[in-house]
Amino acid sequence: MPTYDRLIRYGMITPNICLLCLKDSENQDHLFWNCERVKEIWVTFLGWFNFTQGMHANDIHSLLVKAWQYELSPLAGNFWKAGIITVIWAIWTQRNNCIFDNQKFEARRVIQTVKVAFKDIDVNFSKLGYMWNSWSDYLILRAVGVATRSAPPPEFVEVHWWPPVAPWIKVNTDGSAMEAPGNIAAGRVFHDNWNVVRGCFHFKGGSGYAFEAELLAIISAIQIANRCGWHKLWIEADSTYVVSLLNSRSSAVPWRFKASWNNILEMLEGFSLQVTHIFREGNKAADIMANQKRLEGWWPHEIEEIKAAVRLDMASHSHLRLKC
Repeated sequence: MPTYDRLIRYGMITPNICLLCLKDSENQDHLFWNCERVKEIWVTFLGWFNFTQGMHANDIHSLLVKAWQYELSPLAGNFWKAGIITVIWAIWTQRNNCIFDNQKFEARRVIQTVKVAFKDIDVNFSKLGYMWNSWSDYLILRAVGVATRSAPPPEFVEVHWWPPVAPWIKVNTDGSAMEAPGNIAAGRVFHDNWNVVRGCFHFKGGSGYAFEAELLAIISAIQIANRCGWHKLWIEADSTYVVSLLNSRSSAVPWRFKASWNNILEMLEGFSLQVTHIFREGNKAADIMANQKRLEGWWPHEIEEIKAAVRLDMASHSHLRLKC
């Protein structure tokens, strides 16, 4: 902003005096932070939001850095950031009124401008988020004079795992990646209509991404089912990506899986296939298989690590998932 110190550096001849306090020279830090008249405004504004550490900032830049790191609820945070911008804009506007309209600087006008801006935002913008249902958040919003918006109670959906109907075999698959990219692994668990585990598998696939791990789990599951003669196959995965690929028989897969995937699509011509999605909460046994620390391998029975999860599935246990 063209404060007096900058205008002088640009070669303009002008007195360099802060028109707010008439004591010090005007520069950006003085005008927006260090001036004693401006401090009155910041003390009030920061007090509304209980941001006491802000008063220890040395300059306006330091204040802004600290302010943007201040953790508030979505609702209070929106007013916090809008308020900081409005304070700076209102100080600059009042300063220009002193120069061009010969007005007297009054801190209360700046504070009133911020309050009016808050009212306009509150009335005209409905999607400002919710407050944290806490006393501190309530006090902040009451101080700035805006309506409180309590967060709605969380909603949950029930997730169930269901066994297949004889003579179908159901396989639940899952993939995991430690990082992006990182070491990937895949897990699968095969069940019959009595919820007896007909086999489980853990496989490591080198470096890759989570969606590649999910794809690897599907490929290997179909290969195992084909070898075992399980051609009435229900595949259930918690990845909408692989569910969509299988249901559409799409060939849009990463190049390193192209050959295996095309072979799988040909293999599926001899299958009766059902493909469904399940949320992770209901895919616990496969998730355990994907993330376990065992060496990779195939077990023609349930292993100790998945027993508890299998028992919950057998009992049609209801898993709860937070509704988005």
